[in-house]
Amino acid sequence: MKQRIKEWCYFVFPAAGVLFYLAYLHRSSIDMVYSDYIRLINSYLPDVWDPEKFFVPDLLTRIPVNYLERGINVELFGYSVAFDRVMGVLAFGLSALAIGIYARRQRIGLFWYGAAMVIMFSLNKWEMLYNGTGWAHFLAFAFFFFNYVLLNRVYEVRNGRKTVNGGRISGRSWRRMLIGLAVLPAVITIGVAGPYCAIYTMTLLLSYGFIALRNRFFMYQVLKEHDPDWKRDRRAAAIGVIDSRMCALTDRQIICLLAAAVWPLLLYLWSNSQAVYEHAGTVDTPLLTAFLQEPKFFIKFFLKSFASAVFGVELISRHMAELPDMVWYLLGLLVLAAYFFALWMNFYYRISECTILPLMLLAGGGMNHLLILVSRYIFMPNADYGMSSRYALQYQIGILGILLTFALAAQKQREKKPGQAVRLLAAAVTAVFLAGNLITTAEEFSYGIHRKNYNMGNREILLNFEQFSDEELETTLEYHKPGCREALQILKDHQWNIFREP
Repeated sequence: MKQRIKEWCYFVFPAAGVLFYLAYLHRSSIDMVYSDYIRLINSYLPDVWDPEKFFVPDLLTRIPVNYLERGINVELFGYSVAFDRVMGVLAFGLSALAIGIYARRQRIGLFWYGAAMVIMFSLNKWEMLYNGTGWAHFLAFAFFFFNYVLLNRVYEVRNGRKTVNGGRISGRSWRRMLIGLAVLPAVITIGVAGPYCAIYTMTLLLSYGFIALRNRFFMYQVLKEHDPDWKRDRRAAAIGVIDSRMCALTDRQIICLLAAAVWPLLLYLWSNSQAVYEHAGTVDTPLLTAFLQEPKFFIKFFLKSFASAVFGVELISRHMAELPDMVWYLLGLLVLAAYFFALWMNFYYRISECTILPLMLLAGGGMNHLLILVSRYIFMPNADYGMSSRYALQYQIGILGILLTFALAAQKQREKKPGQAVRLLAAAVTAVFLAGNLITTAEEFSYGIHRKNYNMGNREILLNFEQFSDEELETTLEYHKPGCREALQILKDHQWNIFREP
């Protein structure tokens, strides 16, 4: 009975997280367009099914799945922001489910799994939840996680088609998994990933490279032990080499999977080259020039971005503004050190011999910090920009990698491998992550009612937008560009969103 309850918890926790997110949205939001919705309304409505708006050169940057979801939203829900938000929450629930499937398979303890779920469903990403236009980003990460879990499943299969747990994989199941790995990158990159495809693809490439190098290392090790003359003909000697530590993926299969991951990214990059981006309040200084001029800014930006994985920037601005910036630099250093600590644990305790998912998440989280630094330095000198809640979704995958590493290392306690100091350090780091995210979540949930009340007042302005100036509408909608009045007129003419009959 106890074991059955534990099994159910791997699925109950994600469901509870989804319900919590829905409760937060009910408490803090109303069904009212704002911000990026103005651009979308003017670009795609009222004829949401117009093929000319779909078949555009920069189609992939606009995320094709958005067109289908937007059409359904208009036809069935009158262009509801609440529908987009719920779709985002459900998609994020799939991400947590993928982690749950992995945790169940690895027999990760409920304490560590619960800690991972607390981090995942933290309200440090409230802005992504609140702005329904980002629902597809949650869906993209769900696809990422399922792809990573599938790759980890393949990684567990050893030569002889045995898994690291001793079970056997049939040839049919093996082929299905390989087909999945070959097809998923195209579906994900072209259909749902959008700008996040770069880190996703790089994570796959690093993983396949790691598998190939690891296989080659053990193959040469076995040959050296059993055949002193193996160097005379490496190719011939390599034939038939089987070692229980080697992944069953062959070099040819790895090359094919690498190609399957790269070509969709190249297609996306071409589509992205056709797009035109506009950023307000940015600088035009090239990256290298900016770094040479203000190297301290890059260090501050980088460290603060890591600190935001513990405390949300809104919590800091509302309740911790008096604290010196040095506090956040030190906190960022702590999180960065936790990355390296988890990386060391993966190899020192040989976790990477059994599972690769924690390494994939660590790599993805670290690369996301670097990507945001090099792509958002244009907002200098604002070093707090990297702490924005819109990036918490990208940062959190690294924290999940850290916690999963700690959980897998904790299993080694039966073998008495981790020393007492290592266990205490892992527990302390986890406590910092949990405390910061719980405080952030509690504060944001409490503050949510103020967001709702504020928007209720704005709703009355939008319902009577003809009586207000363009400047007032831009301020109300948080969209300081032309087009606010035109977008509201489209909604009113078709009785959509706030103008829809109850």
